[in-house]
Formats: sequence, structure tokens, C-alpha cells
Amino acid sequence: MRPILSACTLAPLTRSLVADPFDATEVAQRIRTALDGNPSMRIEAESRRGAAVLFRALPLRPLGKAAGALVLVRDVTEVKRRDRALLSKDATIREIHHRVKNNLQTVAALLRLQARRTNNAEARDVLQESVRRVTSIALVHETLSMSVDERANLDDVLDQVFPMLSDVATAETGVNVRKEGKLGVVSAELATPLVMVLTELVQNALEHAYPAGDSGEVVVRAERSAKYLDVVVSDEGRGLPPGFSLERTERLGLQIVRTLVESELRGSLSLRRRDPRGTEAILRVPLRRSR
Repeated sequence: MRPILSACTLAPLTRSLVADPFDATEVAQRIRTALDGNPSMRIEAESRRGAAVLFRALPLRPLGKAAGALVLVRDVTEVKRRDRALLSKDATIREIHHRVKNNLQTVAALLRLQARRTNNAEARDVLQESVRRVTSIALVHETLSMSVDERANLDDVLDQVFPMLSDVATAETGVNVRKEGKLGVVSAELATPLVMVLTELVQNALEHAYPAGDSGEVVVRAERSAKYLDVVVSDEGRGLPPGFSLERTERLGLQIVRTLVESELRGSLSLRRRDPRGTEAILRVPLRRSR
């Protein structure tokens, strides 16, 4: 039995349906290949009416002889439309993170300029702390602006934040910051509060653990499971003052930490004395949000 459509009649029919002439030629060639009894790969093309279509020609070879081809045509217009919408959405979100990062860097620069022009030492310290906090948030948005899935690698961000803290501390007291373990990748909603909390805990240890002129280190130790991220920030400094209470502390940094842990991270935080000396801040954050 002869095929209803030969390669000669099918080729011009294909060209009349496909918008791009090069794609039309390629589709026709693959159909010819299948009619000759050889397999071919699928190809995507756009019709003249704007539909996205997948073509694949399968050779029919009864008793090992080429007898025709089965041409499969699938309309993937809706799938392509959704893909383009997702790509557009992702690009928009990344652009937003990029612009937020730029705006935060501008704010940090203005605060830094104001700090340099301020004669009051207390006001200058407050402005410099604000610069550090804004810069930390900007680094998170910079990481998210390069992410394709709205997730941030905490290690990449903190590897930029901790050296800045360590450089200032080393210049003033000789204290270094060291990180152990991997914090890993987290969602965007966890990234910013986590970075802020860890930055504040490290900064608090740098400021209060060691007297002026002493040397030492602050260690950030991370351990991650399927459900939780556990982080311990420890030092070997002077320890907590008598009667210290995290709930009643007047330190702004620790108040920020407590608020973020409870409201944003829905985790737990405790501070305790180390044996024989020093302090540990123990943070546990659930990685899966309960609905």
C-alpha cells in the first residue's frame, strides 16, 4: 500500500504551516528522513498563527522495509506561554532585588557620610552600626538578585559580612571571627532575618566579650539537618554579666535579634555561660514553615 502523502507533497504542506522558513525546511527534512526508514529527533516550531508545535516523525518499517512515517504533532503553546511567564516573573524579581540592593547601598553611603561629619562619638557609633546593618541586608539582596529560585546561600553572604566585622574588631581589640560548618541555602524569607541575627550576635560578642586590648576569637558553628538549622556563636571572653536576662536586656542589638527570632524565624534563642569562661548564643531555626 502506498502512503497517502509522499515526501514531495508533505514538504510544501509543512512549509506553508510553519512561520520560520528555516524551521519549515528542517521539519520537512526530518519527515523525509523518517519516510526513508531512518529515525529523527523531535523539533519545535512556531506556526503562522503563533502556536508553538512539537514535530516528530517516526519511521514505519513492517518486516524491516520502509513503508511510511508516523508524524506526531503536539501543541505546546500553553506550556511555552507559562514558561515565558515564569521567566519574566523570575527576571522581574531578580531586578527588584538588584534595585533594592542599590538603594540600600545608597542609604549606607549616606549614613557613612553623616557619621564622618558627626562630632558626637555616641551618635557616630550608632550611625556606623546602622551602616553595618543596612550593608548586611544589601548583601542578601545582592545574592538573591543572582539567584534563579529565590534562595540564598548563607555561607556566601556571611563570608562577606564576617570579614568586615573581624577587620574592625582586629583593629580595635585583636579579636577574630571564625566560621565552622555550613549553613547552606535557605529561602529568601529566611535569608535576611538570619543574616541580621547572626551578624548582631557576632557583633555583640566582639563588643562585649573581650576587654580593650585583649585578643581572642568568636566562633560561629553551624549544623544543619532536614528540619532545623542550629547555630552556636561562642567566645571565651568575660561571660554574661550577673543577672543578665535576654528578655529584659536593653542592648538594641539583642532586642533586634530576639524580635527577629520570634517573629520572622519562629525559632528559639538562648544565651548561657561557657565552662570555664565565655558565652554561647544558641540559635535553632526551623527550615520548614508550619502552615
